[in-house]
Amino acid sequence: MSQQRSFSVVDGMPMAPTNIVTKTKTRRFSCPPVNAVEMSVNIKRAPLTQVAFDELHLKSDQESTSWREKMKMQCYCSKHRLWKIITSYFPVIKVIRYYKIRDNLLNDFLSGLTIGILHVPQALAFGQLTSVKVAGGLYTSVWPVLLYVIFGTSAHVSMGTSAVISIVTAAVVDREADAFKLMNQHLLNSTVNGTDSVVWESISEFMDFKEGVSMNISFFTGIILLAMGLLRLGFITAYLSESFFSAFTSGAGVHIAISQLPAILGLKIPRFGGNYKIFKTCAAIFGSITEVNVATLLIGVISGIIILLVKDCINERFKHKLIIPIPIELFIVVGSTLISYLVGFKEMFNVDIVEHIPQTIPPPQMPNMANVENYIVDCFVMAILVFANTIAMAKICAKRHNYELDDSQELIAYGMCNFGSSFFKCFPSAVAPPRSMVASSMNTKSTISGIFSMALMLLLILVMSPLFMHLPKSALAAIIVVALKGLFIQLNICVKYWKVNKIDFVIWFFTFFSVVFLDIDFGLGIGVGVALITVVFQTQFAKGYRVGRTIKDTALVEHKRYTDAMEIPGIKIFRFHSNLYFANAEIFRTALYRSTVNPRKILKYLKKMEKKKAKEEKERKVSRDSSVQYENKNGSGISIIENSVKIDLNNKDGTMNGTNDNGTTKMKFQRLDSLSSVNSRKSSLTGVDNPIYKDDVQLTGSDGQLNILTPKEVTLVKRNMSISSLTTLGSDAEDPEDGSALMTNENFQKLRRIHHVIIDCAPINYLDTSGANVLTHIFTEYDHVNIKLLLARVCLDVRHTMEHAGVFDKIPRENMFLDVPDAIAVARMSVALPFSEELEDFSYEEATEDSYVARM
Repeated sequence: MSQQRSFSVVDGMPMAPTNIVTKTKTRRFSCPPVNAVEMSVNIKRAPLTQVAFDELHLKSDQESTSWREKMKMQCYCSKHRLWKIITSYFPVIKVIRYYKIRDNLLNDFLSGLTIGILHVPQALAFGQLTSVKVAGGLYTSVWPVLLYVIFGTSAHVSMGTSAVISIVTAAVVDREADAFKLMNQHLLNSTVNGTDSVVWESISEFMDFKEGVSMNISFFTGIILLAMGLLRLGFITAYLSESFFSAFTSGAGVHIAISQLPAILGLKIPRFGGNYKIFKTCAAIFGSITEVNVATLLIGVISGIIILLVKDCINERFKHKLIIPIPIELFIVVGSTLISYLVGFKEMFNVDIVEHIPQTIPPPQMPNMANVENYIVDCFVMAILVFANTIAMAKICAKRHNYELDDSQELIAYGMCNFGSSFFKCFPSAVAPPRSMVASSMNTKSTISGIFSMALMLLLILVMSPLFMHLPKSALAAIIVVALKGLFIQLNICVKYWKVNKIDFVIWFFTFFSVVFLDIDFGLGIGVGVALITVVFQTQFAKGYRVGRTIKDTALVEHKRYTDAMEIPGIKIFRFHSNLYFANAEIFRTALYRSTVNPRKILKYLKKMEKKKAKEEKERKVSRDSSVQYENKNGSGISIIENSVKIDLNNKDGTMNGTNDNGTTKMKFQRLDSLSSVNSRKSSLTGVDNPIYKDDVQLTGSDGQLNILTPKEVTLVKRNMSISSLTTLGSDAEDPEDGSALMTNENFQKLRRIHHVIIDCAPINYLDTSGANVLTHIFTEYDHVNIKLLLARVCLDVRHTMEHAGVFDKIPRENMFLDVPDAIAVARMSVALPFSEELEDFSYEEATEDSYVARM
């Protein structure tokens, strides 16, 4: 069924829509079909200024509620309010209160066990990646999971170890570890080379120090996240673009892969920190390439190939048929451990294995706050990364399962996961996208599933941890490298950024290469800086353009970009697609003058013409009050020449009789007392509207009558005719006097017809002092050349800013209109003089534009 819908507005009141139903098949169209009855929108009302509209509809300040009244309304206590406050900070209470055991328990149990199984290999691998004890990864897979069950709101977010967060933490830990080595050389055995990192990692004090640093990072990261949640500062991540996060995670993936090469190759090389550590690591690898352990390499390569094949050829291909994806990483961990134990990889082939894993849960202890000032900034960056990555994954799952997230409560939950777990030897935790996607695919019902994951990890630590003592580290390295496949695939997204937006590509380029070639923390800072700078640069490239009206449907569109767009005679409409503030205020003015009318060029041209005309008047020595010669454009009209026509101006009946010298011809003249009557008379003669703005001013009619203007009108016409009769300066592109852009007579004749400039302020939703000053000075400059500046579609907040900035002291409120068509309607009805003879240069006060320099 197709419908014609006609909607009309009469006197500001919408009328009921009318539906015309035809017997055709229902179909959705992006635009009306060719054969369909035309749909129309008719709006009929008088033009409204913004002041008139606000008087009718705007809520007055007296009707709005004051902040004191709002505070009183919020200060009350009830059972419902208490329940709402408690459950908002502890969502697990609401989950337990409304939990449906029969419907949800089985799903949560199965998904919890599956996620727990995925936790095991990742906990061991990412513990190794973080450059701390492997057991730290197991602890980080227990306590953050439990804390998120209590404070989190997403059923599908899997908190725990994360590859990107682990490598960022490792960068800080290794940097502090280098300082520890310099201060504690006495811990080394005098017979051992002190540059060997493997030797340092065998010293318990050194590993305890690295563990303490990771605990401190988690502690302060949690505090920062908690503060952000309580202050509702989640919007901070909006300043970091998608191109930044894509480049950063890809660069971090390169660091992760390079860091795992020694474990896969079986090489024992130092762990490098600081700038250029990738180059140092690669140099050390190539320097020791002859010492590659073939058995270790085979274990890593075979494990990686098996994981890749199962993930891509089975899990991905048959994901719609599998209840749960095959936990191939766990099978690799169990299988490689079992083979290593039976064959004796450590004894026979000198394969590096995990060896010792604690079988107890450590008691809580306070993190050591020594030298925390060295990495407090890193903690803030870590907090931003944890929140940005985790909330993005949480929103994906929320959209997939149709529920809403509380961003502030999620921030509190992430803060508690890091703050609370820091007392139990955990490093910073975040979401792991693969685990969360599995939870989403298994349709997890609530956060209770995290309890089953935590229980499985506790069972592993307390009972089965000794079974993994023979696990080869190269198998863990293979698990880590294969998990980075997605980060490497997204490297080709830079091509998309180049095609879509060059600024996004610039952010990606600088972030990626600074992360890869410098270091993660330096690259992170450079990427954030570039991203923030480009926000300012984007306003520098904001475009302003003239607006025209299409012929068929009278829509306002970008002029010259549409084939049937044409401008309204005498009116220029300008639209600027950006906010107006200090960074682009002058860009706004330049774009406006370039697209519409530049009053400064007009004043300059008029001054030049005045000098030329003064020279001509000296030669002719003709008085302004004696006689005037009127001549039409082709020179064939009737003329009145000094001393050749006598006019009697004292006739009481309003007519004037004139005779020529020889008395053979008598002509009848009629005096017109107003400019409007002159306009009307000339319209009848020329057949066009407002001929006062036309080049050819015809003052003769077929009836032998001649219109005589009043003295003021004579001055105006005399001024315009003298300017229009001047010769063109030339066709050169540059002004021969000062080398600036040339204003030709032809260009001037086009500009002198403009009497209104309308600025569409709809895209402007922010205005500062600089922007307000620019608007007032633009109005003053246009006023100098008798062009009226009108503003349309100014939002309420911008109007408040204008009020406080004193804009309305110079720009009348009547010049502000509700919409662009309102301003056009008023501008077309107005009669505006083009350029008066009394044009003057800008005064010193006007030229300074309230600049601080003039007050120094």
